[in-house]
Amino acid sequence: MQISPNNLIHHELIGLEVEVVDCTNPYQIGIKGKVIDETRNILKIDVGGRYVKMVPKSHTDFIFTIPAGSGRRYLPDARARVKVKGTLLLSQPENRIQTKFKKSFRRRKNK
Repeated sequence: MQISPNNLIHHELIGLEVEVVDCTNPYQIGIKGKVIDETRNILKIDVGGRYVKMVPKSHTDFIFTIPAGSGRRYLPDARARVKVKGTLLLSQPENRIQTKFKKSFRRRKNK
């Protein structure tokens, strides 16, 4: 199964481009780079050079960039950017890939 915005949390995150857009620690907002390692609670992000930042998954929102041509019918050459709450990623990577998550959508009330 190819990676897409709908199934991103079920895939391996190592190698994807990521950006921290919201975090309880204001010094971690704006960190950009490539995910080089993942544990149960932390993403290790290579920010270039010799620097690696460790960002906790909880209380953090990430934007992952999915490479072009990753199983999308429309605009196969465009790269998709997907915002993910870190709490959805809180588990060991090998267990998160196998789990099934309930889809929760808010329904609008018609007035």
